Amino acid sequence: WNIPNVKHNHPEKTEHPCSFPIELAERFVLSMSNPGDTVLDPFGGVGSTFVAAVLHGRRGVMAETDARYVEVVRERLVRASNGTLLARPMGKPIYGSENA
Repeated sequence: WNIPNVKHNHPEKTEHPCSFPIELAERFVLSMSNPGDTVLDPFGGVGSTFVAAVLHGRRGVMAETDARYVEVVRERLVRASNGTLLARPMGKPIYGSENA
């Protein structure tokens, strides 16, 4: 899988220092669950797994101790539901990679 890191110019960049792309979570959500299932992420961060679950018809449950990140998750879920979430499309080729 060629999935770029979430860095300064990535559309999913948040204040979290080590978030991972929604696309990575999407691949696991799709391969290990069915629509309507509940996906658990005990280390929620900014909710990439939760968002991936919701985008693909699953319910999400997560735990996060930092209230700043929980607020980011809420905002990302609202944006996912109304179609304004900034996210790199799943499967988009990386410019200059051998799979492009």
